[in-house]
Amino acid sequence: MPSRAETQDRNRRALVTAAVDLIAAQGYRAATVEAIAAKADLTTGAVYSAFGGKRELFVAAIEHCRAEQALDLTGGSPVEVLRRFGASMAAAGATADARRLFRFEAELVPLILHDPVLAQRLHQDPLVAELTEALTRAGQQDAERVAMSAAALARGLLQQWLLRGDEVDAALVTDACAALAGLLELEGLGGV
Repeated sequence: MPSRAETQDRNRRALVTAAVDLIAAQGYRAATVEAIAAKADLTTGAVYSAFGGKRELFVAAIEHCRAEQALDLTGGSPVEVLRRFGASMAAAGATADARRLFRFEAELVPLILHDPVLAQRLHQDPLVAELTEALTRAGQQDAERVAMSAAALARGLLQQWLLRGDEVDAALVTDACAALAGLLELEGLGGV
């Protein structure tokens, strides 16, 4: 028989998964606590016990989604790091799971615009942090700004495909990040 801690952990994971699925499919406002609990085969009391409410569950779901977007960006020049980043994002964006995560993440923007406390809690984006770290190791000047630009470019292109319903054009995402890298080289910002 699982311990109480194991059961709580299993319930938290089930609720986060259900929240991501429903919010991606229906939107934040339409995905009710009751529907999320039912999808996880739990009670609404389990949501309040594990997270305190829908907002805290949403934060946990965002953190879960962001953790799943981790990429291998080790080694190479800043230009090579950005090219690998573009290729990795394009490959990830071509999967059904990534499309679900991007739809879910799109729900984040309007909530952050109207909730400064939530915006502050979610300020650090692990994808940008990981890319910043890789660019810093590669000698990139102003690495955080470059990482934010590359992440916004890749995510923006992937979100356009979601909105249009097209297949992800992996070459375009890779080429766009490579073009950003090329621009950095032309401007003398490709390294220290």
